[in-house]
Amino acid sequence: MAKQSWPIIKKRVYPNGTIGWTVDCRMEGRGERLTFKSKTEAQTAAEQARIKRQNEGQSAFAMSAAMRADAEDAMALLRPHGRTLREAAAFMVKHLPVIKAELPIDEVVSELLKEKERDGASRRYLISLRSTLFMFAGAFPAYKPSDFSVAAVDGYLRSLKVAPITRNQTRRLLGVLFNFAVARKYCLSSPIGETSEAKEIERRPGILTVSQAAKLLACAEPEILPAVALGMFAGLRPESEILRLDWSNIDFESRLIDIAAERTKTAQNRFVKITGNLAEWLLPFRRASGAVAPKKTPYIEALQRARAAAGITTWPADCLRHTYASMHFAAFKNGGETAQEMGHASLTMLFKHYRERVKPADALRFWEIRPATEGGEGKIVEMVA
Repeated sequence: MAKQSWPIIKKRVYPNGTIGWTVDCRMEGRGERLTFKSKTEAQTAAEQARIKRQNEGQSAFAMSAAMRADAEDAMALLRPHGRTLREAAAFMVKHLPVIKAELPIDEVVSELLKEKERDGASRRYLISLRSTLFMFAGAFPAYKPSDFSVAAVDGYLRSLKVAPITRNQTRRLLGVLFNFAVARKYCLSSPIGETSEAKEIERRPGILTVSQAAKLLACAEPEILPAVALGMFAGLRPESEILRLDWSNIDFESRLIDIAAERTKTAQNRFVKITGNLAEWLLPFRRASGAVAPKKTPYIEALQRARAAAGITTWPADCLRHTYASMHFAAFKNGGETAQEMGHASLTMLFKHYRERVKPADALRFWEIRPATEGGEGKIVEMVA
């Protein structure tokens, strides 16, 4: 019998006696076998295969029917975008590390927090990052970073029942998360840049009047009086600076307060000047070392008692520091000095929030608030070595 040319046609007899004809189109172990009921159908299919091989080459039979169907589906998806199957495959291979490295969003948050802690991020920043990001991860328990669309993140931000400034702060922290995920190849891009910012209505920070400031100092218990004076006349931040300040950091001879980098929001050292009236409030309590203020809870409770005794019912956030900035700028007319004392890197925040808040005459009165003598009159304490 003469040797058959490719593809080979074989007769098959099945266990039930039925006869079929197989056309073996495989080449080098790849390809497929086709089955027909009659020899004529098999011969026709074999001839078609020979013609196709002649026209398209051997590669036409290197793929199975399932592979060809898969390729056709892929090309249909790519056609509207004007891309080829080869380009899609190259993109896939290039980004395989992202696909292999995908993690649930909560695990990415945990990894980010560990890295930020190793980088020396402040405790306050870590607390804010942890609470914001884990709340976000809790809203998407089954998501990986690559699953998030702009619409999904936008919807989450708009669902928050918070002020615009808080929503925008959440958006910024989510940006930190997704930038980290991109750097670690957990996703290809961050959706945050295309999300919408909430419109913030500018509100000036709340401050105390000269009368309220004087009453608060008069009503403050001795345990917190130095801390209140430092917030009011030095503009120190309450939690990160005042409550962690030691008497050894206050140099009465040079009239400077040394604020170490680890106690500042900006992680930068700075010196804050001791004004004449601040020195008078501090000197009676002066010590070589030791905490200037009590622990956080006793301080807050004592401050609440002082506020109530002074009749101050409204207490805006950080109002002692904001009062200092407004009064300092209005009295001394030196924006650069005020910003430096506050620990600001530029004048932008100062001009935005603290300019034109106080009349100069009232500001000058503020810097003359001093401890009263037994007779009720002001007293300037002489500086001592």
